[in-house]
Amino acid sequence: MEPDKALEFVKHGCTLLLLDVPQYTLIGVDTQVFSSGPAFMGIKMIPSGVHFIYYSSANRDGKEYSPIIGFFVVTSPSEVVVRRWSPQDERLIRVSEEEEERFSRAVKGFRV
Repeated sequence: MEPDKALEFVKHGCTLLLLDVPQYTLIGVDTQVFSSGPAFMGIKMIPSGVHFIYYSSANRDGKEYSPIIGFFVVTSPSEVVVRRWSPQDERLIRVSEEEEERFSRAVKGFRV
């Protein structure tokens, strides 16, 4: 991808900020699937529109996975969607509006 196009996607695409996701968790957006590493914080440059976000947590060595869980989001340009991993529930949960606004400002200021 050309640098100018990538910068345009960063500025106008959606960011999915996923906090505290355990290593080896499989995370998908539509048809793309990623495995989270130790420094994973989310996915950026997601085009505006309807997307299916799904995930499957792994055991400690990343060889066995839980059933897939997912949700739909409708994103708009420059939106930041924030979810935090709940170890008790083993799922992504919404954060408070205040926390979401704080993280959104940080992402838009390239501070996360």
